[in-house]
Amino acid sequence: MSSTVHAKPIMLIAGDDTISREKAEHNAIADIIGQYPDASIERFDPEKHDVSEYVEDMLTSSMFQTMRIFILREIQSVNKDGLKLLNDIFSYKLTDQYLILETSLRTEKKGKSKAVSADFGKWLAHFLELTASDPARFSFAEYLQPPEWKTAEWVVMQTPLLTGRTIGMKEAQYLIDLAGSDTTVLYSELQKIDVHLPQGQPIGRNDIANITGATRQMTQFELAAAVGKKDMVRVLEIIDSLYSGNVYIPLYISALFRHFWALYRIRNYASECPDDITTFTRSRNRELQNEAGLRIGIAAGLLTAKQSSRVFPVMVKDRVVEQAMSYTQKQYTTIIGWLKDYDIGIKTGKINDSKTGLQLLCYKMVKIADIA
Repeated sequence: MSSTVHAKPIMLIAGDDTISREKAEHNAIADIIGQYPDASIERFDPEKHDVSEYVEDMLTSSMFQTMRIFILREIQSVNKDGLKLLNDIFSYKLTDQYLILETSLRTEKKGKSKAVSADFGKWLAHFLELTASDPARFSFAEYLQPPEWKTAEWVVMQTPLLTGRTIGMKEAQYLIDLAGSDTTVLYSELQKIDVHLPQGQPIGRNDIANITGATRQMTQFELAAAVGKKDMVRVLEIIDSLYSGNVYIPLYISALFRHFWALYRIRNYASECPDDITTFTRSRNRELQNEAGLRIGIAAGLLTAKQSSRVFPVMVKDRVVEQAMSYTQKQYTTIIGWLKDYDIGIKTGKINDSKTGLQLLCYKMVKIADIA
């Protein structure tokens, strides 16, 4: 949903996407002040104020006949009596005020979303009924934190609203590769990039590399995934990032070992259950693909039986099954031997933990078909 909200007398802004929700509130206030430049803003904190006092202020006409904007955040924390008082307000058609209500909860329960109390659930249902029956007075907008595999879409959609710029899907994914998928962090990175660019200029890959890439040390998991994909260009970028700061190489060797051990187990599982591999990689039936992916993930030690919702980000996003099938069992034995020797050599001082040494190790793993 877009972050643009056209102000109605009574608005509810919901959802766990804090960035978009706050932008929606900002846009609504800007819309009101555009119409009423002298409008005043009164914010309510349910932890510090009593709702009855707040409602009393709302029912008291403005002494100076100015428009007032009342903002009540985290509405789900208001008790049953307070929610009833707010419902009473809805029956009045007050002409000198706007009411903006906010909740960080989402209407649909997914993942680790916070529980909705029975009282708030009933109040929310009533509010949605009012929105449907009287859209001229009431509005509801919900902003949901995107699942990890849709974060790039979120970046593409939100960047024009947050910065006034555009960004392509490939550039958005590159930004996520560098900064991670947390939307709060991504917003911070977009703000940093925005400061450095001329007004209105689209965000390009070089801008991301120069501004975001220069400040973030990449993780061991990113290195392992890049080697598994045999993407040597990406591997070298990540190693450059690692050596831009303090780096403890055994941590990265351990991550490479765990990743390739999982790939090795998938390769063995493919020999025992080839139908699951075929279903996962070729089936167009999402349910069957998900079931097969869960079984493969369990066999690889990447998932547990209760993690069916994690099949997409764990198994699909980095194409681990395709990675696993791109190496032979003999090659896995060789690679695991290399990693073991390198780890022992680093810890005993027989091998220097130099940047060149790690580059050569990863190069051998990526190019093993040509070497071994």
